[in-house]
Amino acid sequence: MGAQWKAKHKEAAANAKGKIMGKLSKEIQIAAKSGADPDMNPRLRLAIEQAKKASMTRETLERAIRKGAGLDGDAVQYSAVSYEGFAPHQVPLIVECLTDNVNRTVAQFACCSARASWVPAVRWPGTSTMSA
Repeated sequence: MGAQWKAKHKEAAANAKGKIMGKLSKEIQIAAKSGADPDMNPRLRLAIEQAKKASMTRETLERAIRKGAGLDGDAVQYSAVSYEGFAPHQVPLIVECLTDNVNRTVAQFACCSARASWVPAVRWPGTSTMSA
């Protein structure tokens, strides 16, 4: 009678591990942009150490390095973007994002900031003035 509960917990654990591996893989790809050699790239070395602590396989690790360094043909270009704004009571916020599509991220940030009553302090596409 309890077998379905065991499967449910195993599935949740696998999904959580996949999420962690995906984040680590993206971090390795970003770090590998400035060099694929961990001895010469301290950011890549740190990302590799974190991935090894999380039990990432060697094959996945090497694939992420090749993809980030541009050695594979289908390299996804991630870019780091930061947005500024003010929360209620004029609390300044800086949100740093890692994205493959800047336009989508801008739209998501605008939606979230409007929902949370933030005042954006960056120039949004299509606007001519800065919000304070």
